[in-house]
Amino acid sequence: MTKPVWPLQSQCKAFYGDPTSVIRGAPAPNAEWERMHLVKVFIPWSAHASWDKDLRIRTLRVHSKCAASLERVLNAIWEAVGRDQNEIDRIGMSSVGGGHNWRLMRGGNALSTHSYGCAVDFDPERNGLGDNSPAMDKRVIKAFTDEGWVWGGQWKRPDGMHFQAARVD
Repeated sequence: MTKPVWPLQSQCKAFYGDPTSVIRGAPAPNAEWERMHLVKVFIPWSAHASWDKDLRIRTLRVHSKCAASLERVLNAIWEAVGRDQNEIDRIGMSSVGGGHNWRLMRGGNALSTHSYGCAVDFDPERNGLGDNSPAMDKRVIKAFTDEGWVWGGQWKRPDGMHFQAARVD
């Protein structure tokens, strides 16, 4: 199988559609776009995945155009760790930072790739935005980059928890 070629960040609107509505003159999430384009991807280690210690999750909501790719990534990670929940916990993959979330980029006025449903975050506790030494496991990075996803841990302002199905302009 060939590696998917994702759009540039500046092309996300053309590729993924416009997730924005205007309500009372202000930008807001577009519920119709969400219904038409977002799907849930099962997390193989979901019995232990969580947003925080008390809230378990089983799926991530992402755009349908990158869902099959994300499913392959998550399954590749699960296989790479030998389907070992303790190893998933040790490398931080049971800590889920998020998928689709309509919002602006931090410190900017453009939509975040999370708004398009083409970005996910894992292990935010050890991989915070701006942390110059992200602790993301190499097997995780490889699984994502093998599918053409971009890892934020190598950016000028590192975002080690972040992976996106959009190339950087």
